[in-house]
Amino acid sequence: MRRPPPPRLLTLALLLGAAQAQITPPDLTLEQAYAQLAQAPDVTRAALSVQVAQQNLQAARAALGLTVSVSGSASYAGPTTATASDGTGAAVSGSLSGTAGANVSLGLLPWSSAQSSLRASERSLALAQANLRDANLSTRLNVAQAYFSAALATQDITLAGRTLELRQRQLAVAQAQQAAGNATAETVLSAQSAVQAAQNSLTQAQASLDSARRTLDATLGRALGGVTFSARPDETLTLPDLSALVARARATSSDVISAQNALASAQESLEADQRDARLPDLTASVGYGGGTAGTLSATLNLRQGTLGSSYSLPLGDRAGGSASGNRLTASVSGSYVVYSPAQQATLSAAQAGVTQAGLSLTVAGQNAELDVRSRFVTVQTNLGAVQTRAAQVQSAQLAVRTAQARLDAGTGTADDLAAAQLSLAQAERDLLSARITAQLSLTQLLNAAGGPQ
Repeated sequence: MRRPPPPRLLTLALLLGAAQAQITPPDLTLEQAYAQLAQAPDVTRAALSVQVAQQNLQAARAALGLTVSVSGSASYAGPTTATASDGTGAAVSGSLSGTAGANVSLGLLPWSSAQSSLRASERSLALAQANLRDANLSTRLNVAQAYFSAALATQDITLAGRTLELRQRQLAVAQAQQAAGNATAETVLSAQSAVQAAQNSLTQAQASLDSARRTLDATLGRALGGVTFSARPDETLTLPDLSALVARARATSSDVISAQNALASAQESLEADQRDARLPDLTASVGYGGGTAGTLSATLNLRQGTLGSSYSLPLGDRAGGSASGNRLTASVSGSYVVYSPAQQATLSAAQAGVTQAGLSLTVAGQNAELDVRSRFVTVQTNLGAVQTRAAQVQSAQLAVRTAQARLDAGTGTADDLAAAQLSLAQAERDLLSARITAQLSLTQLLNAAGGPQ
C-alpha cells in the first residue's frame, strides 16, 4: 500500500499550480508578427532567388570586360634518315618545338553575347525583385488573416462561454418549472438542445483558434506558442485613389514585368535574326610578326560583335628555324546568304513571337487593371457592411439599456438582461468581423497595385 505524500509536498504542489494558473500568456501584436516576415519560408525562398539574380548580374557585368586566356602547344619529332635524289642517305636529327600564347577577347558591339546576357540578367533581377515584393505582400496578408482569425476566434470563445452559461441557467429554470408542473417535457428538451448547441459552438470556436494559431505558425515558419491576440483592425479606413492604383498596377505588377521581359527577349531574338539576314558573316584580322619575336594579331567578328587579340611565341627548334623577318599581314573573310527560305521562315516566326509577346503584355496590363477595379468595388461593399454592423451595435446597446430599466422597474428578469447583453456581444463580434473583412480586402486591393506607398 502506497503512503500518501507528506503535507508539505501537497502544499508545494498547490502553490506551484496556483502560480502557473496566474501566469498570463504573452500578447502578440500584429506589428510584432509582421516583424518576423523575413524568416517566413515563402519570403526566404524569394529572397534567395533575388540573391541568385544579383550574382548572375554581377557575373554578366564582369563578362563585359576583357577575357584573358593563355595557350600553348608542344611537339617532338624523332631522328630519322632522309634519302636524297641520288640515292644517298642522310641522318636527320630529332626536333622539339612549341608555341606559347595569350588571347584577349572583348564583347565590343551592342549585339555581342556578353551585352545580351547583361540585359537578360537585368530583366531577371527586376522580375525576381517583383516576386520578392509579392511574396512579402502575400505573406503579410496571410499573417493578417491568420492573426485576425485568431482574434475573432478568441472573441467567439468568450461569446460561446457566455451563451453556454445562459443556456445552462435557462435549462435549470426549465427543469425547476417542470418539477413544479409549470413546464412540459418539450420545453426541457428544447433547453437541453440549446445547451448542446452552445457547447458545440464553444468547441468549434476553440478549434478555430487552434487552426488559426497553426496557420500563423506555418506562415511565419516558427512556433509562437500560447500567445494572445489583442490587436484589432482600424476603425476608420480610407479608400485610396482608384486612378493611381490602376496606374501603379499597370506599371509594377509582376505579371506585367514578366510580360515586359518576354517582349524584350522576343525583340532581341528578332533583331538578331534580322542582323543575320542583313549583315554578312564577316571576320577581319590584322597581324604583325612572324619571326622569332612572335606574332601579334587582332580579329573582329562583325556578326558576333566581338573583338579579339592574340600573341603567340615560337619555342624550341621552331624559334630558331625561321630566318624570316617580321611583316604586317591583313585578311578579310566572309559569307552572305543571298537566298534562304529557312531564314525567311525564321524571321517570320520571330516577328510572330514579338506580336504575341506584345499582345500578352497588353492582356497582362488589362488583367492588372481589372483586378484592381474589382477589388476596389469589394472594399466599398465591405465598408458599407461595417456601417450596417455599427448600426446594429447601437440598436443592441439600446436594447440592453431597455432591459436594464425593466429589471430596475421589476417588469423584467435578470435572464432578459443577460440575453440582451449577449445579443450586444454578438453584434460587437459581428462588427469586429466586418471590420476585419474590410481591412483585409483593402490590403488585397493595395497588394494588387504593388503594395502600400
